[in-house]
Formats: sequence, C-alpha cells, structure tokens
Amino acid sequence: MTTWWKRIQSKWDGWSGDREMEQSIRRHLSQNGYFGTTATLSGVRLVAVQRPGWQQVFRFEVRARVDFRTPDDEPDPEPVYHDLYGLVHEDFRENRSQVRVFESQEQRGELFRDWSDGLICLRGAKGLLS
Repeated sequence: MTTWWKRIQSKWDGWSGDREMEQSIRRHLSQNGYFGTTATLSGVRLVAVQRPGWQQVFRFEVRARVDFRTPDDEPDPEPVYHDLYGLVHEDFRENRSQVRVFESQEQRGELFRDWSDGLICLRGAKGLLS
C-alpha cells in the first residue's frame, strides 16, 4: 500500500494540469540547450495571482538533460543532467507566457520578487517568499 501511495504522490507532484504551460516550459528548455521533450517536471504550483486571475505566476522544478550537439561522425558524450528551478508568468489579457529557468533557487527568488510585485502571493512551504 505504501508504494502505491508514493507512486500516486509522485504522479501528482509531476502533474501541471495545464498542457499549454507544460508545452511552453518544454519549448523554452529546448530553445536553451536542453532536451525539453524528455525533461521531468515536478512541483508545478501557483505561487502568485492578480485578481481576477489574469496574471499568474507558477513555480516548478525540472531535471533536464543537456543537449550536446555533436557531428554525426563523433560518438555522443555521456548524458549530463541539470536540476533547474523555474518560473512561469502568464498574462491572459495579452495571451502571453514567459518561462525562465535557473540553476539556483536564489536566482529564481530574485525574479519572483520582481514578477510578484503587487500580486497576491502564496506563503508557506509551497510559496517562494519567506
């Protein structure tokens, strides 16, 4: 029973619930030197919102493989994975979504303070403000 519960919890933690946002995260990773289609997303959570919900900021973590481009005649190097911390800023009035990933939580926190200025922020374990 415990393994079943852990598997369900793992699936829930990796589920974003928004296909378009997940695709924009994967597209951003692919454009920035990672294999976005095989990246493992986790902890996708809403952390700030502006009423009535037009602007939203989400946090996430991702484990992505670095995309080393090698010529066809050279063997592929050993895979290298990076654990990244990201933010998504969605503005539904302009149908715009911005994605940024960082190698440290501190860098993500700095951008979050800028993006969440004037928004209602989630506090506690899932939020980014201390």
